[in-house]
Amino acid sequence: MTLNKLAFSLVGSLALATVGFAGTAPSGKKCTTCTPPPAAENDLGLTLSAGYDSKYIFRGLDLADNWITTSLDWTLPLTSTVRLDSGASYGVSADDSFLGVDGASYQRLELNTGIVADLGGAELGLGYRWYNHQGDGDLVLEDGHEVGLTLASKAGPLNVGVGAYYDFAIEGWFFELGVNSEIKINDTISLVPGANLGYGSDYNYHLEGAEGIDGFSHVGLSLALPIKLTKTATLTPYIAGNLPIDELDGFDNQLFGGVSLSVKF
Repeated sequence: MTLNKLAFSLVGSLALATVGFAGTAPSGKKCTTCTPPPAAENDLGLTLSAGYDSKYIFRGLDLADNWITTSLDWTLPLTSTVRLDSGASYGVSADDSFLGVDGASYQRLELNTGIVADLGGAELGLGYRWYNHQGDGDLVLEDGHEVGLTLASKAGPLNVGVGAYYDFAIEGWFFELGVNSEIKINDTISLVPGANLGYGSDYNYHLEGAEGIDGFSHVGLSLALPIKLTKTATLTPYIAGNLPIDELDGFDNQLFGGVSLSVKF
């Protein structure tokens, strides 16, 4: 059972909401944020993606502007019900903005791997992700080492996912609940509304010396429009809103958008 890559992976607040339903990766959130479906017999199980986001929102926190990312993801079926998902992604702030500071550079490398099991009515995932912060971000952010457990299923027309992630570097937890749905317009275009909710426990977003949050972080809303260009290529523009709440209350609400192009091999 492949839930159109709904299942949370180990990345961020918009991962669920911006995943395209025709094999796309969420721009700026890296397809390592999603779990690609099992590879067809005639392809290599690889997905190459590139994307642009007007803002890079990570679990409700506004990290950077004009975010450009590339990613390569690989799916390897191990059995008829179990697969291995691995990937690498690299992102950079094109105009050198970081945490609201103009001229501060920020780049980010992420590597991930995990096992996803088809349980018949749901998909269960267990994975690991390494976060490597670069540029001026390296001065205030420590690298992350995160293990995550995810569960995704369907409830009528809705795709529902939950995820729990523990970062050993900062000794904090982050939990996420999300829902989205595919509305087919025609054979090549779909409309995908989505929403998610985040919660942190001693989670400090890798900020060295910062006190971790203990409570809800944000509500995320999005609307994606995956367009299947060919059998293997999908273009996905989206618009989204980030609403900080509770522990992040006081940060500005953000309206942002972007586009990604993904090609399967």
